[in-house]
Amino acid sequence: MNRFFEFSQAQIKTLTALLIIIVVLGGYRLIRDYWLAPEPEPRPWKFQSLANFESTLMVNINTSPVDSLELIPGIGPELSRRILQYRRENGQFAAVDSLILVTGIGPVKLNAIRKFVKVN
Repeated sequence: MNRFFEFSQAQIKTLTALLIIIVVLGGYRLIRDYWLAPEPEPRPWKFQSLANFESTLMVNINTSPVDSLELIPGIGPELSRRILQYRRENGQFAAVDSLILVTGIGPVKLNAIRKFVKVN
């Protein structure tokens, strides 16, 4: 026995069990966080700053379905349905600036989404 610490046999077993539990849980956490961590979802654009996106995705507003229009930052399900409804009622968009005719898209939103949309 050690001169400074005197543990009973039961205390040594308890401390050993606790140490084993700590090591096993630490190993599990290491494996979970570093080897089994899910890959981040691929994004169609790269976030650089709050005001500046580098677009790697261009959505054609004349041919894209509702779910593709929702990929555009700032366009939700309701606004994408309005774009589709406008396209059905009035035909294809002649230019990106024609999006301003859709209810819910003003000049600010149009400038924000301009780099993500195209018209063939």
